[in-house]
Amino acid sequence: MTGAPVPVPDEVALLAGADADPYAVRELRALFGEAGVHVTTPSGDERPARGALVVRAQTERRPGGDPRHSLPSGGYRLTVERGSVTLTGAGEDGLFHAVQTLRQLLRADRTLPAVTVRDWPGTAVRGIAEGFYGTPWTHRERLEQLDFLGRTKQNRYLYAPGDDLYRQARWREPYPAGQRAQFRELAERARRNHVALGWAVAPGQAMCFSSDEDVRALTRKLDAMRALGFRSFHLQFQDVSYSEWHCGADAERFGSGPEAAARAQARVANAVARHLAERYREPVDLTVMPTEYYQDGSTAYRRALARTLDKDVQVAWTGVGVVPRTITGRELAEARRVFGHRLVTLDNYPVNDYAPGRLFLGPYQGREPAVATGSAALLANAMEQPEASRIPLFTTADYAWNPRAYRPGESWRAAIDALAGGDERREEALAALAGNDASSVLESRESAYLRPLIEAFWREHAAGEPGDGTAERRLREAFEVLAGLPERLAGDGLGAEVAPWSRKLAGYGEAGRTALRMLRAQRAGTRRRPGRRTGASAGSASGCGRRG
Repeated sequence: MTGAPVPVPDEVALLAGADADPYAVRELRALFGEAGVHVTTPSGDERPARGALVVRAQTERRPGGDPRHSLPSGGYRLTVERGSVTLTGAGEDGLFHAVQTLRQLLRADRTLPAVTVRDWPGTAVRGIAEGFYGTPWTHRERLEQLDFLGRTKQNRYLYAPGDDLYRQARWREPYPAGQRAQFRELAERARRNHVALGWAVAPGQAMCFSSDEDVRALTRKLDAMRALGFRSFHLQFQDVSYSEWHCGADAERFGSGPEAAARAQARVANAVARHLAERYREPVDLTVMPTEYYQDGSTAYRRALARTLDKDVQVAWTGVGVVPRTITGRELAEARRVFGHRLVTLDNYPVNDYAPGRLFLGPYQGREPAVATGSAALLANAMEQPEASRIPLFTTADYAWNPRAYRPGESWRAAIDALAGGDERREEALAALAGNDASSVLESRESAYLRPLIEAFWREHAAGEPGDGTAERRLREAFEVLAGLPERLAGDGLGAEVAPWSRKLAGYGEAGRTALRMLRAQRAGTRRRPGRRTGASAGSASGCGRRG
């Protein structure tokens, strides 16, 4: 902060440079328009209206150089001072990212803090994968997820639903016309949010690796997806057998075993990489998900893949383990050495298809900063529940943007606040939902916020404090929030997504309230009983005497 809050008047004069990103400029207009501010665009020698806030938006097209003075691509400078706001972005994305920070800074009372911000991404490619098995997201949900990616400064969305047959058993076939139209709309929304679309294909269960015709069929499918707006591709071989081929020619050409499988996969990937490079005359953005994507150390398969795979093709991994508790920089460096290629970290958090009765709403953690800075890309595999996923995915975005300054707890609370949209009752409900569904492989603690409340209540209870003491009141309020979860979260997609969990938690909340009432009644009865007596008097005092 560099001074007192800067008020935003009723008019903003937007001065956009000729090279300013049009999507960022549109975002600026929308941001001030939502705040009830009239936006003008003075042209030529026209002067801004007296008293208007002057907002300048410009782009540096040649990022890099001395980091003390220049910014990496995607970085930006943002200065807010009385009477003016200046946003300068580096590269194609920087100005758009600056606008997202300005959105966070604009307060409800229509003021901005006087600040100077110089910021840039710690990970070049950051985003999410729709890679779970189960009901894929709807078209509307994907569009909304792209808006979320834009707001959180993420730049990659990988389309890889586990139950999409057109990218698996039926990979040769074109998508139906209606779905192709949806992909085009998805691509336009992605461009608006500065997100690149990726498409994953898993052809290994229905492909003859040695067949030139099958390779041509695969490149035709990739060309078709590129025409729909996809710009990066993943070839997935994680479920391919080392010994079962789908044509006799493969056994004759490659043999059998791990090394044979690696050579066959590399042959297809290299052909695809050559096709993309020759046809589109731009750097190849191709990644292979190998059969051994989570193992540790060097193996015959990994050595063969490293030797035969084209140097420009990236390799995906999930860390050491399918869903590892931690991923270290040393593990990444070792995997990169073994594979001999740049690594895409495809992290299986918060995906829940292996535990469909669970929600994983805790913050992203257990990943060292070197994992983000050392990966060619960092993608988090989302849950089937798209809106609930945004709590943990908000935190993965924070980590990927600035891994060294990342604070899981702070990011998690900011994620809940962002999803609540300024509604305090909803924010309380989301905090309770997330707090009671926070445990996962990454962190085993559950309902961590309730434990100190319960412990404080028992201390108060044991000390004989009067009913409705501070600890009891706080615990009762927490139970009331739980009991009201279904009502507080009703009315939108999120409420429907989490209904089974919110109803169960509501039952726990009601049980907690009942237990507190019973304990209070018990305590009141104990206080009224003057001492141990016998006969009818004892029965009368306890309220359970009998008439003879």
